[in-house]
Amino acid sequence: MNTKFLITVISIVIVSVIHISFKTITDQYTLDTGHTFVGFDVERFMVGEVSGRFNEFTGNVTMENEDVTSLKVEVIIQTNSLDTNNEIRDGHLKGKIWLDVENHPEIKFTSSNIIKNNNGNYVMEGSFTLKEVTKTIKFPIEILGPFMDPTKKMTVGIKADFEIDRFDYGIKFNKKMDNGSFFIDNKVKIKIRALAYKN
Repeated sequence: MNTKFLITVISIVIVSVIHISFKTITDQYTLDTGHTFVGFDVERFMVGEVSGRFNEFTGNVTMENEDVTSLKVEVIIQTNSLDTNNEIRDGHLKGKIWLDVENHPEIKFTSSNIIKNNNGNYVMEGSFTLKEVTKTIKFPIEILGPFMDPTKKMTVGIKADFEIDRFDYGIKFNKKMDNGSFFIDNKVKIKIRALAYKN
């Protein structure tokens, strides 16, 4: 056999093996709603906070191999599942001047990219839609895994804490107190603690 031809064949085989070994694999994950918390806090009277959560939501996560910067997230929250442990208050918040759940049944977030900052921490960017208003937001995110959990499922954990301004989404109801301060803060603190299992 021609030596030159043999070397060419071997080279092709080696390149093919290397290509297969390093092929990017996109893993699909599904949000585990039973182990995920989507919560919020809003300051009231400047001395305390109203805390609540959303109990119904769905979400998908993708990641290429174990590259954190490739992680993508899509989440849909059902606004009617709002729960502040007070039925009367929940009714107000679901009404027209607040979330207007009848006409706006969903809150959506779709990530666009993740960057690693100079401190070695990750920042997620994406589109946040509330009451049909979409804004680009950025917030710090902590990603745990992928790891094998005790049930032998490959799992990704996500932690995020950030703020949105409800005025940006047309939720502008407020009253001023005697000292000139607003009765309810326009800043809403969002808290996410999520687990997603590999499909």
